Amino acid sequence: MITPSLSPAYARVLPEAAADTPRDRAPDATALRAATGPLRILHLSALYPPYIVGGAERSVEHLAEELVAAGHTVAAACIAREPEPKTVRGGVTVYRMAHHNDFWLEDWPKASRFGRAWAKLKQQWNFAVAAEFGGVLDDFKPDIVNTHSLLDVSTLVWREAAKRGIPIVHTVCEYDLICGNAAMFKDGKPCERWHLGCKVVNAGKQITNRAVDAVVSVGTEILKTHVDHGLFTHLAPERRRVIFYSCTVPEGDPEARRRIDRTGQPMTFGYLGRINTEKGVGTLIDAFRRIGPGNWRCLVAGHAMDDSIERFKAQAAGLPVEFVGWAKPADFLSAIDVLVVPSFWAEPSPRTIYEAYTMGVPVIGAASGGIPELIGADNADWLFTPGDDADLAARLTTVMARGRGDLPDERSFQHVIQESTSERVAEKYLALYAELVAERRAARS
Repeated sequence: MITPSLSPAYARVLPEAAADTPRDRAPDATALRAATGPLRILHLSALYPPYIVGGAERSVEHLAEELVAAGHTVAAACIAREPEPKTVRGGVTVYRMAHHNDFWLEDWPKASRFGRAWAKLKQQWNFAVAAEFGGVLDDFKPDIVNTHSLLDVSTLVWREAAKRGIPIVHTVCEYDLICGNAAMFKDGKPCERWHLGCKVVNAGKQITNRAVDAVVSVGTEILKTHVDHGLFTHLAPERRRVIFYSCTVPEGDPEARRRIDRTGQPMTFGYLGRINTEKGVGTLIDAFRRIGPGNWRCLVAGHAMDDSIERFKAQAAGLPVEFVGWAKPADFLSAIDVLVVPSFWAEPSPRTIYEAYTMGVPVIGAASGGIPELIGADNADWLFTPGDDADLAARLTTVMARGRGDLPDERSFQHVIQESTSERVAEKYLALYAELVAERRAARS
């Protein structure tokens, strides 16, 4: 096995953003607020906490609550299994609308293949949910709308905002606008072409996306993918921006983690997230199988959407790999030395990397999707070829050989930490909101 040398520190600056994806406008929040005054901001996402299936919902909540703290009036709309009365959560007014689909998003695995395809085809013309969202717009009367994950939500909602003269920002955080399963992953591998079925069930979005006034992406690569598939091509470069997720780790304390005495303990690797094939859990286990038992262990935290976890447990039999179920990020990250993010699919911008960096935990990641942008595309010692267990095993072996004392901490991750604080992310969004609102008001005067 070839063991590469391991850089003692991470890349400390982000790769330059592409010329057509402005990253930072150095917003002056005071000047922006003076120009537009407090704003009424409405977010729309498929789900909103406490109902979550991944990191996107938490990111919307973080942003919404930070905007409230900044003095703005904020609401969030989402779909639900059953509609619920308007409530307030964390200072944010929450509208939970009926989904008006053939079945609820958590019930997709129970439907037949034909049933799922037919439901997806109908979704893009779900006038009922669009009309209900129109009612939310009329009730809340926002100055601006920011849509996020629209998985199982018709993009006709954009037209509802547009016909009321409300500017629209869309945040790209997954592939729901171009892929039927929002992952661009099929038959156990990443998609290498745009499948006909996905083109058909998303055809309407090629039209409705033109109602969007600006697009924000959580990563450069996923934004490029959308533009390459014909979306948001009507927008000028300054209206396509990259803004990282906002990230906090509740009860997380990197300094307290650093003080933990790990003398005599094995090097502890960790995986945190959904347990399935596209997340690369099998690749991780195969890599440890290559290494064999030794002075290491691996904690796997998270749940599977199906019974695949039993298959992974069988795959890890005889290795010091422990499946610990759901875990609080602060507790889990305090218990490990290195996080591994082995995603086989083009994951846009894994929240677990932000969380790990915030807690001072270094990350070995697959060179897929937005992972290199966070770790540093020129920091190859901490990246491996997606799906290549031998390559991953080499990285793991090198970490163990160099030892715990040589691992970088949060001081080496400031290139991500500084750009993903709730305050920083909110400032960047507000800069964009203010520009759009000011332009719209000027056009009306």
